Amino acid sequence: MAVEASKIASNLHIDSDPDELDVINSLIVTAKALVKSSVDADMSDDAYEAYPLFDSAVEALVTAMYYDRTLQNGMPKAVTIMVTHLQARIGGI
Repeated sequence: MAVEASKIASNLHIDSDPDELDVINSLIVTAKALVKSSVDADMSDDAYEAYPLFDSAVEALVTAMYYDRTLQNGMPKAVTIMVTHLQARIGGI
């Protein structure tokens, strides 16, 4: 599985024009880095593909950052829950 900007845009009913897709792709890069650094920064993207929960966490975080770029209200609870489960599954926490 992979997180795709066009899929997120469709789910959020956002126009799929190139500018919006560029914004979403940028947010995907940031969200992946944040989730990976919270779980295991040294693990490869290919290894993360074995965990669909990783994609779900990234998509949820992208959605939150799309509407609130500064995450003024903090990390969404759904993302926190998914990251905690990934930590337990991957990191042995």
